[in-house]
Amino acid sequence: MMVADSCLVLYGNSIFLAGIKAQLERDAVLERDAVHEYDAAHEYDAALEYDAALELITIEAGCPDVADLVRARRPRAVLFDLNMAEPDFAIPLLRAQPGLLLIGVDPCSDEMLILSSHAVQALSVADLVNVIRRKESNSAPFERKEK
Repeated sequence: MMVADSCLVLYGNSIFLAGIKAQLERDAVLERDAVHEYDAAHEYDAALEYDAALELITIEAGCPDVADLVRARRPRAVLFDLNMAEPDFAIPLLRAQPGLLLIGVDPCSDEMLILSSHAVQALSVADLVNVIRRKESNSAPFERKEK
């Protein structure tokens, strides 16, 4: 049996996040059923090997052990509601797990905020200026282009 190849933590208990979780769970079931149907046509029972492609875990907002729980689960990303989460949870999570993506979704718009723990060593003020200048000359990978 295949174990989950990805873990996603939903931080908080807003109705908006619950809806996203339900949609992700529904999509996973549809994907699993599509894999089973496809392989059944080829006389192969994929259901025995496919358990879940995405493990979804909810952690209550304000949980004092959030950094430890995230470190133990090693998720690819933490999804949170920008209107509900207190921002003080972000930095400890990013420090606890390098490479983690924090994805804040806004239920009042079509925008999301993506935070990453990409670290760059800054040895001098000149290093900081170089990073700022690179940002000015290059757009961010998720930046929306104005038409």
